[in-house]
Amino acid sequence: GCGETPYIKLITQLYGDRMMVANATGCSSIYGGSAPSTPYCTNKDNQGPAWANSLFEDNAEYGLGMVTASKKLRERLARQMTEAMDEVAPATKEAFEAWLEAKEDGEKSRAASTAVLKALESENHAVAGEILKLKDHLVKKSVWVFGGDGWAYDIG
Repeated sequence: GCGETPYIKLITQLYGDRMMVANATGCSSIYGGSAPSTPYCTNKDNQGPAWANSLFEDNAEYGLGMVTASKKLRERLARQMTEAMDEVAPATKEAFEAWLEAKEDGEKSRAASTAVLKALESENHAVAGEILKLKDHLVKKSVWVFGGDGWAYDIG
């Protein structure tokens, strides 16, 4: 049987609402991505793991792409906030500063992201719309690459 399930259960309990999974094809894709059910669930805010599977044994690279994309989008958010800092309302500036301070901490970035979104509700600066386009990337993601035995090169 698959020994991965207890580990995946634990990881999702720790990071699930901000988790991204690059899955290898194998038993984890059977229990992880079979319709009509999934072992991954959402919290009260409808947040849960984002799960994707590559048919090929390239999910290490696939996961690297997820990390790289997330990093670049968050760098864009940081740049937009920094550049607009002196042009936004004081409450928005305070929220931006808090987010920039907390952005690399998964849990702290969640609270800071909530404050940014609240501040942007009453912000008239054009940066508000740009940041809202990327709002799903405000909270720091926890990216996991689930590999299989073929991926690990431990078969014959």
